[in-house]
Amino acid sequence: MSVAPFKSTLSAEGNSGLSVSRDENTADFNINRFIQYLAEAVLVVNTDGVIECANAKAALLLNRIERPLLGESWPDFLHDRCVAQYQGLVKIVAKQVLSLQTGPTEMVIRCANGELKDIELSVSFLSEPEARLLLILRDLTRQKAEFEQLRRQAATDALTGLANRRSFDEQLLHHWLQCTAAKRPLSVIIIDIDFFKQFNDSYGHIQGDACLRKVARAILQAMPLDAQLAARYGGEEFALILPNYNEIKALAVAREVQQAVRQLQFTDAALPASVGITVSQGIASEINGQFRTSTALLCAADTALYRAKADGRDCINTSC
Repeated sequence: MSVAPFKSTLSAEGNSGLSVSRDENTADFNINRFIQYLAEAVLVVNTDGVIECANAKAALLLNRIERPLLGESWPDFLHDRCVAQYQGLVKIVAKQVLSLQTGPTEMVIRCANGELKDIELSVSFLSEPEARLLLILRDLTRQKAEFEQLRRQAATDALTGLANRRSFDEQLLHHWLQCTAAKRPLSVIIIDIDFFKQFNDSYGHIQGDACLRKVARAILQAMPLDAQLAARYGGEEFALILPNYNEIKALAVAREVQQAVRQLQFTDAALPASVGITVSQGIASEINGQFRTSTALLCAADTALYRAKADGRDCINTSC
């Protein structure tokens, strides 16, 4: 990759951001010493993208400890989809007169061992002793991992490990838009533990929490592999989102859930073998536009659930 426009765009008297000697060897020595003390990974590349200086942190970031980075082509470390993005940054720096720096910009690098890493890249122009680029690379791996962990926590019910209500609402709208646009069916099942208040009153809230976790696991085991989401809808209620499932297929899933919950035992919690629970379920299916919104679909499933409870519980009811 060539960044030759620097030589014609900016004079050798441009502001490099570094105080270095005009003697080329001394300048290179000063730059090398300077970047070794920086907290971030730093590379200096020439107008062809060849690495001329690198600090130890850059070697660690790029997983190139066994041999020097000098002489390597920096663009070769960029993920293919980031090469054009990098070239754009180079052009921006070449055109700027007052500010000779751009970034930080998120990119992906491919390390020497093939590992992909997310980084922030800042590009600065060095004019002395000749036109070169100073690249500052900030490793985002830990930051991205922490962000992903926080994202998962924000979307997860802490007690059961299922999706929470907020995540359910977001995913329902997402799949509603996808399925209705493609004229594909979408089903929702709302599941309610029968007489859960009595269970709590009889055995205590600790056992009640254990019951909720057991039901959550039973639901996950009964779900088909292509089901998109199981959520704790609220209290003792759970919900499933089933894209591409019509009422018949959704009913089959509900029956699997019903059987899985019926088989739950609580002897491991020192409760009598006779203790068991059941669930009531309501199903609503969108196909051919009978519901105007995802909220209407959800309300229909909720109405079907209440009918299942009225029918004696341990029942499955559909919105039709």
